[in-house]
Amino acid sequence: MKYSKGFTLIEFIAVIIAIGILATAVSTSWPTKTNKLILNSQATALMNDIRYTQQLSMTRGERYRLVITPATNAYKILNSAGTAITMPTGNATVTLKSGITFGALTYLPNNLIVFDCQGIPYTNTVASHGGTLLGNTATIPLTAGSLTKTVSISPETGRVTVT
Repeated sequence: MKYSKGFTLIEFIAVIIAIGILATAVSTSWPTKTNKLILNSQATALMNDIRYTQQLSMTRGERYRLVITPATNAYKILNSAGTAITMPTGNATVTLKSGITFGALTYLPNNLIVFDCQGIPYTNTVASHGGTLLGNTATIPLTAGSLTKTVSISPETGRVTVT
């Protein structure tokens, strides 16, 4: 009896079915993983921009503020005169990526965070050495569908984290 090398039709069909099942399983979870990666990226970018605002305040010796506009899903950095600052990305305004929105901000009544020359966070734009200190940890939630990432700013130190 002669044996030939190769696949039978049944083996070939079984492999095609297995590949189809794997492809279906991967493709159904792909959008969620993609949204999670995009949301993580956007939260990290916001955290870095808040830190950049604090760094500008400390190195230039004046108040800078990050102003959030939830209605347009955008934010920008302004100096003490209210002039927009070009961010490291090259833009004066950052708009959140498609599908990502701001949730309800907590402890930021004016939708902004201000840093003084020592990096201490405030919640209003009173000039010079006045204003309302950030009294509690402020949170800025970013959402993409059912996923949420929260950027938090600690009072007194201005430490920024993402959870």
